[in-house]
Amino acid sequence: MSEQSIIRNAREYVYDLRNAANENGFKETDAWQLSLVSKSEKKTLEKNYRPAVVVGLLPGVIKTFITEVKEAMNRANAAFTRIGTLDLKTCEMQYLVAYNNKRVKR
Repeated sequence: MSEQSIIRNAREYVYDLRNAANENGFKETDAWQLSLVSKSEKKTLEKNYRPAVVVGLLPGVIKTFITEVKEAMNRANAAFTRIGTLDLKTCEMQYLVAYNNKRVKR
């Protein structure tokens, strides 16, 4: 995957985040929490939080994708500057999940 296509996909992901925030009535105080997780952790987050916006990532593109997502979020809206910390401890983690920890599914 070329760097340009990674950047384009990252910008599309941020676009999806903005749409999900609008559709779900996010307020200015609401912010996305970004986590890089394994498949089982992804299922847990999707089950517990609504909305959860997920993208699968190959190990070779994770760092570039996350860097571009952070930059695009900062350019897009001031509310997106308050994002969670990303943990890059292992290459096995393959899913970037955005969720709002204040919006738990009931």
